[in-house]
Amino acid sequence: MRIAPTAIAVICSLVVGATAADAQLFNLTGHWTGKWSCKGVANDGKFTISNKTSTLDVTQSGGTFAATVDAAVPNGNFSFNLFAVPDIKKPDQKGEVIVLGCALANTVPPIDVAEFARAQVQTKPNSFKASFKASSIFTDIFNGDPEVGSCKYSYKRIDTNDPGVSNCA
Repeated sequence: MRIAPTAIAVICSLVVGATAADAQLFNLTGHWTGKWSCKGVANDGKFTISNKTSTLDVTQSGGTFAATVDAAVPNGNFSFNLFAVPDIKKPDQKGEVIVLGCALANTVPPIDVAEFARAQVQTKPNSFKASFKASSIFTDIFNGDPEVGSCKYSYKRIDTNDPGVSNCA
């Protein structure tokens, strides 16, 4: 069977490629503004929710990141750990990011919002200009009942100042 040797070769090339790319990885640190919208279903029916004046704060350390969405909103902020998947041709300018909500747990639905996302990112070296677009799925408990849904996020970076966001514990 040729699948196993092929899989091992692909995994090895990804590990070697990731090590080389870490030296010149895109940088997402900074403050971002944008929007998000979510739709889903709960025991009482379908729902939609959005924020057209959302904020995203990102602190980067190598290929890992800590992020908070809507930190200034009382009881409305969401924290995430992110992991880089750099573009092969332009690792210092673009790639994708795996986004894991801090509340991901071994039980569904969790006590808090559990969210998993895939984001496409693009940066411009020596500039604050950057974009972040993501799609996610989530589950949580709202008013005592489980709900599930999906969200879309879109942000533009407004500066590269480190907001000092901490990784999820």
